[in-house]
Amino acid sequence: MPILVTDFDGTFTRRDFFDLILERHEPPGARALWDRFLAGELTTFEGIAGVLGALRTDEAGAQALVDAMDPPAGAAAAARALQAAGWEIVVASAGCRWYIERVLAGLGLSFTIHANPGRFAPDRGVVMERAADSPYLHPDLGIDKAAVVRDALRRDPVVAFAGDSWLTDGPPALLVAPQRRFATGQLARRLAENRHEHRVFAGWDEIAGMLLR
Repeated sequence: MPILVTDFDGTFTRRDFFDLILERHEPPGARALWDRFLAGELTTFEGIAGVLGALRTDEAGAQALVDAMDPPAGAAAAARALQAAGWEIVVASAGCRWYIERVLAGLGLSFTIHANPGRFAPDRGVVMERAADSPYLHPDLGIDKAAVVRDALRRDPVVAFAGDSWLTDGPPALLVAPQRRFATGQLARRLAENRHEHRVFAGWDEIAGMLLR
């Protein structure tokens, strides 16, 4: 069975959950914490977990952020078309399973998910924890996406990868064949700069269209 391994925030959806927190709620200290991550003072897990944990809102406010992640209109239909054609879809994310599951449930989709576990509490935000029992646990990234892709390649030679971040998505993207390497945003820019062949997409639904041609 061919396998599509996809990042979630900014790849399957148009928006990142942590960006929406910073933009819509501006939690005290969260922007400074994220700047520390960008400066290399915090790991990816620490940076994302810190912003998620800074959120202070009620259940309705948290759900509003989930709804605002904005998967493209055709993403759900495209996913079902891929699955009907025999593709397995695997989410590999440095973010939190809590909101990923809610986005997918809202679309009526079922994917394999490798992401950091977590829960929401109004007084603690989205509490993201390390995936201690995951075979893909990474001390800095939370989830080792390259390990997810390597495992997929052991199961089937036809593996595609889609992502938007150079830090977390660059290594796994380079493991798959160029014609099945899908990139947007920063990942697309850095692959182009380094002259790595790839396919650019604007919405995740375009990936399915290219794979099903």
